Amino acid sequence: MRRSQSTADAAKTPAMGHVVAALAAAAVLIFAPGIAQAAFTRTATGSTSVGSMTLPAPTGASVAATCIARSLSIIVVSYGTVPRATSYEFTATNPGGSTFSAPDGIYVKSPAAKGTWTYQIRGLYTASPGNVWTGQPFTGTVVC
Repeated sequence: MRRSQSTADAAKTPAMGHVVAALAAAAVLIFAPGIAQAAFTRTATGSTSVGSMTLPAPTGASVAATCIARSLSIIVVSYGTVPRATSYEFTATNPGGSTFSAPDGIYVKSPAAKGTWTYQIRGLYTASPGNVWTGQPFTGTVVC
């Protein structure tokens, strides 16, 4: 003989299924971080080799610098040589501290500010676009 289910028993059965499903979902959420953490706790060792390069001041650089009646003229005669340099930079700095780049190696200013002007030549090494290493300067001065 089959036992018949009462209406009250039938109403309880689906609710019990929802409770079991909710408990199973909660267990997964509680224990999931531990499972994920276990997958990312491994470590590896290795060595990294790092080097650096320095660029010295130009050897054999030569500059003709004069200031006559506040007419300043600074001309690079020779940039000299810097091992590994891919280009050179020439700048002049006025007595107030403002620096001017002179890509062609010639800086002329008239009338020039009174005081001591400084000029520099540096070797540059372009490792990659946007990554330029700047060398030590060859420096000189001229007074106006």
